Amino acid sequence: MTEADFTMAQPPNESPNAPTILVVDDTPTNLSVLVGILQGSGYRILVARNGRAALEIARRTQPDLVLLDVAMPGMNGFDVCRELRLDPAASETIVIFLSALGDVSDKVSGLELGAADYITKPYQSEEVLARVRGHLLRKQLERDLRVSRDSLADELRSAGEMQRLLLPRKLPANGGVSFAAHYQTSLHAGGDYYDVFSLNAGRVGVFVADVSGHGARAAIIMAMMRTLLHSSEMLLEEPGQVLSKLNLHFAYLQETPLFATAVYSVIDPVAGSMRTACAGHPTPLLLRDGNPVSIVSCEATVPLFMFDLPNVPVSDYPLHRGDRLVFYTDGLTERQTATGEMFGFERLVEVLARCSAQNAENLLHEVIEAAELFAKGHEPADDQTTLVAAMH
Repeated sequence: MTEADFTMAQPPNESPNAPTILVVDDTPTNLSVLVGILQGSGYRILVARNGRAALEIARRTQPDLVLLDVAMPGMNGFDVCRELRLDPAASETIVIFLSALGDVSDKVSGLELGAADYITKPYQSEEVLARVRGHLLRKQLERDLRVSRDSLADELRSAGEMQRLLLPRKLPANGGVSFAAHYQTSLHAGGDYYDVFSLNAGRVGVFVADVSGHGARAAIIMAMMRTLLHSSEMLLEEPGQVLSKLNLHFAYLQETPLFATAVYSVIDPVAGSMRTACAGHPTPLLLRDGNPVSIVSCEATVPLFMFDLPNVPVSDYPLHRGDRLVFYTDGLTERQTATGEMFGFERLVEVLARCSAQNAENLLHEVIEAAELFAKGHEPADDQTTLVAAMH
């Protein structure tokens, strides 16, 4: 590339953040006309007199926009655009074709190559400026949106990290029952919550909830729920009272579309029993040797935050040594493939029926592995929690 092929059309006295426009045309008169139209508009203007020079300049300077003549000797404008689109460094450069050719097929060819627009000669100053400004404004808005999105993603990532600190770091060790849990959010923060509490006389409380929606709002409710359950005012011995008090505390949410499903069970490994209260949540699944997978029968009420619930029913269920209980949120059964097919309740039951693991950790691994293999790497659309309790 010689000095004759490339010049800076105006002194570099514009703002350092001014958009850079590369004007490419093999005809000096056309270059002068275009530079004259653009000068004084706050742009940094570069000019090239052939396609090879334009590619070299674009790779070195990464202009925001290229006004590119189509009919040039050697490498024409279509060839230049094709090369630009193959270069990662120039992938975001806006290309506007300039041509005396007004045929629709020529315009279509240019647009199919990745050009943003097509201006037909002879140039009208107002049209050139309007199209340049419009495309540069769109690019700036897209850049601003990308920055805002990245900033929001960082905030959500931080919220997700804080949220994970609220989950049990270590599940209680109990001689009569052991636990394993898996937690995954659809975004960086979510509305699923689980916890396990050591109670009197060797009993344990298992809590699983799912706040509607995803993201920061659901995560805030989840954090507040966790705080309430760990406060001294919350008596965790009675499942029905636990859900009733949670609902009462969040009574102000009855005027909003928010709601939460929840299940709370108190397991007594000594007596071989479980007491459960359920508010619109999937009840646990039971694996018992020699029996098909079954749903733990439980009288349920409506989800939390919707109506007053002064009396939440409690159901008793007998447990045997070797029983395994699977608590979960609907994010597990609603795990989808890229085509939208759901993992589903029936498939979950089939997986559990094939599971040979007796301990909680291995059983959980088999369930999560099956869901991941089904989804084939597709990101979850909903938060998902799975908690396994194994009776000894």
